[in-house]
Amino acid sequence: MRRALVPLILLAIALAGCDLINPERPTPQPDVTLFGNLLEVTEPSAAGGAWTVTLQVGIPRALAAARQAEGRPTPVVEKGTIAEVTLDGDTVVLLGGHSGRLSDLNPGSEVVAVPVPGTTRMAGAARIFLQAAYFMDFATYRRWNLPGLEKGEPTAAPVEDPTRINSSGIEDSPVPVGDGRVLYFSAHLRLPEQPKGAWLGARREGLVEPAEGGRAVTRSYRTERGADGWSAPQLVVLPGVDAAASVRVTWVADDESRCLVTVEPPDEKPWVGAVSRADRRQPWDAVEAVAPLSGGDSADGVYLAGSKSKIAFASTRGGATGSDLYLWDPTRAEVPQPLDPRINTPADEWCPRVGPQNELFFCRGDRQLVLSGGTVRPVRLPGPFRREATQAAPSGDGAWLFMVVPRYTPVEIDLDIVVAPIAADGSVGEPVPVDDWRG
Repeated sequence: MRRALVPLILLAIALAGCDLINPERPTPQPDVTLFGNLLEVTEPSAAGGAWTVTLQVGIPRALAAARQAEGRPTPVVEKGTIAEVTLDGDTVVLLGGHSGRLSDLNPGSEVVAVPVPGTTRMAGAARIFLQAAYFMDFATYRRWNLPGLEKGEPTAAPVEDPTRINSSGIEDSPVPVGDGRVLYFSAHLRLPEQPKGAWLGARREGLVEPAEGGRAVTRSYRTERGADGWSAPQLVVLPGVDAAASVRVTWVADDESRCLVTVEPPDEKPWVGAVSRADRRQPWDAVEAVAPLSGGDSADGVYLAGSKSKIAFASTRGGATGSDLYLWDPTRAEVPQPLDPRINTPADEWCPRVGPQNELFFCRGDRQLVLSGGTVRPVRLPGPFRREATQAAPSGDGAWLFMVVPRYTPVEIDLDIVVAPIAADGSVGEPVPVDDWRG
């Protein structure tokens, strides 16, 4: 989701007072982020139906106070302007910086609705209709998009414990091994939330705070779950790529004797490398580029289940305007081939991962999908609304799904790893933070 431009938001709210539209029927209007106070929530009459949230449109108090302090006028909203916001199964509902429930909102709460493009309409001068792509409490929106309004307010202490997996930094790219009791993941420090502030996240081996204007280094780590929880994550040492800006392990054999890794040198396109060793107790050998994947940019290489030669990966090669998924099968072609149109679309397809039955998990934009049984379907977490989760990777036994979820923080969104059970029908259960997972 792109950050809203406050001047456009305020201009749009001011336009609510204009009477230049046909009052007989709702008229299309420019899409804008809408602020207001919660009046009523109407639940759907049938399963799978849409919710309706009624708002009293108005400028949030903190935003109005900030404009007044800066000597800028606060636009006047037509008295009694009401908005009817439709929420369906594709709407993301956020409370307190993460997925939430409408029932946790009290009447009068300051809320924000971000419309689905092309859905904003107006009837007369005082009634607005829209379908929400995102619906959230104003505190979440303010922290995410207007962090300057939080000056002087207490903030949560950053989580920087290097013995845990999730922190205030970025933890993503989970790669479970076997039944998931061994986990490889990637991490980097998160951008400061305030000018001249400290970078956020656990200071793990291999991660150093970047110089001013520099880029955070990404490295991969290994942890193993025992009776007392996860072991302290250890840096995955891969010879020959120390100078790379990003080194991410994306596939690991069950016996941990082989892995695939995405290497991104500074200011260069990424490439996929293969690494091996005698056994899991030995250090890794040097990274060797997978030649057919190194001629153009490539990332997130994974072997198909049961194969030692067929690799699925993401790339922008071939003049693509975005990222698509490719398959290299040396028995069928000399060069990698793009996957079919069920998978590759004008949107970005990225982060392929393969399940034990050769299910293909992949992301399209901010949506997590899976190709199974010849059909592409969304991977949804429980609840009536869409809960954002990406980078899904199943355990080798197909019982658990490791995913990455966002926490809506200023400047750069925090990412954490969660684990959810996979049911016999392929549906996904309630996720828990990976640090709390006990299988």
